Parts: sequence; structure tokens; C-alpha cells
Amino acid sequence: MRELYPDLWQTTSEHPMTAFPHSTSNAYLLLQETGNILFYCTGREAIGQSNEQADFDHIADLGGITQVLLGHWHEASPSLKEIKGRFGAEIVVHARDAAPVEKYSGVAPDIIFWDRHMLHAGVEAIPTPGHTVGSACYLYRSPHDRTYLFTGDTIWPARGSWTSATFEDDAKQSAHRSSLDALATLRPDVVLSAISPDNTCAEISPDEWVSATDIAKARLA
Repeated sequence: MRELYPDLWQTTSEHPMTAFPHSTSNAYLLLQETGNILFYCTGREAIGQSNEQADFDHIADLGGITQVLLGHWHEASPSLKEIKGRFGAEIVVHARDAAPVEKYSGVAPDIIFWDRHMLHAGVEAIPTPGHTVGSACYLYRSPHDRTYLFTGDTIWPARGSWTSATFEDDAKQSAHRSSLDALATLRPDVVLSAISPDNTCAEISPDEWVSATDIAKARLA
């Protein structure tokens, strides 16, 4: 793991997509006095790997995990059961992705949501259907003068640009474009996706972010 900012850590990079072996996946641990929050899921490559266990030990040293906020059901794996068992963490996901999360992880979500609203400790949940019907992003205004936007697989950096992909048949591209339009109105300083062909974390200016969402929309066509 590595520290990105005083309240944010990035887990060891993984490569869980066999069809895209060069794609990198990371989870992010937000440190909070009221309980740490893990965005996405770590340990998806293989339960029991040394890197995964080292990350879990490091997370324990940092105070453990109170909640796991999933961006969509593709992040679900048996490691969620291990995270819940070791740390007692609550699993949080949009209601429309709750069933497949339970199917692929063996753990039922503890908290589901439908609409945009504030979750635990100042984190805002923003439904962004498109990649999956229950995709969601999360916004957090850090006291360390940065606004973090966790985008899951709704939009991610890719080789100096940005991209996006609609996955499910009933997650229409029009819904995905609307989700990107909604994200374009935000003003993140740091965008943190769940997967990327290079770095899942990107610092960005407001103008660059609007351009990024426009580019991602164009690539949906």
C-alpha cells in the first residue's frame, strides 16, 4: 500500500481481468476518526495471496475498515467475505446491484441506497447507471483541501485520455451519458477509478474534468 494524501491510501495494484492482463485495479482506504472507509474491493486476484494479506495487515494497523463502498457489482468477489469477517465491515452498494454482489461474493450487502444522498462521514453517494444498472460514484471533500471523486468503472483514465463503457444491455448508453453529464457538474481535484490500463488515480483541474467526461461520452458511441 502507499499513502497518496494524509487521509487516503491506495492498495497494492492487482490485475484481476484475465482478458485484459495489463489493466490495473486498486482499492482506496479513506481514514476517518469515525471509522475508515474502503472504496472498491481489494484481494480480487486470489484469496490468500501474500500482497493481499500484507495489505490487510497494513489496513489493520491503520484502524481497520468500517464500511466498504462498492462502485458496482463487478467488484464483488469472495474477498468481501474475508474483509467482512476480519474487520466487521458493512458492505454498501446501490440497490440495483445488490443481488449480484451477494451472488459473486457470498455476502449480502448491509446497506443499499437508491438515490443521491449523504452516507457515512461526509461521503456522498451518486448513482451513475450505465456501466451497470447499479453503478455509483462517491464524492468526498477532504479537510486536506482536496475533493476526491471515486468513479468505479463509470469513467477511468486511459493512456493519457479518458474512457467509459456500457456493460449491460438494460444499462442504456443514454443513461450512461446522463450519468457522465451529472459527473461533469462536479469539481473534483482527484479522480480515483477502480480500474485503468495505467494509474487509477489522477489529479485534475475543473476544465480538464469537463473535457474528460466529454471524451468518455464520445467513446460510448
